[in-house]
Amino acid sequence: MAHNGNAPAKEGAALGDAVDDGIKTLIERSRAAADHLPEAVDAAQSQLDLLSDKGVVGAVGFSLGVTTGLFLAGAPRPILAISIVPLAITVRAALTRGVRLSRLMRTSAG
Repeated sequence: MAHNGNAPAKEGAALGDAVDDGIKTLIERSRAAADHLPEAVDAAQSQLDLLSDKGVVGAVGFSLGVTTGLFLAGAPRPILAISIVPLAITVRAALTRGVRLSRLMRTSAG
């Protein structure tokens, strides 16, 4: 069977087109997600407003635990950056309520 000398060039062009299409799709989806980000943050904030002060402190602890676990497990930096978003939202909610950092950092007193 004779080999066509143009086959590798065609495969390379097809692969390049597929990569370009994938990058364009990723950019479009990222823009769509960024457009909805303020709505998502507002929704998370409204859910945190329904919690008691202890609930918010618990949410901060949970978010901090997840972020710390990901860091210690060696998660990639983009994943760590994403995990900091809920942590920042919950800490902001706690601080706007007037919950002091000492209460967030205090361990249970027997």
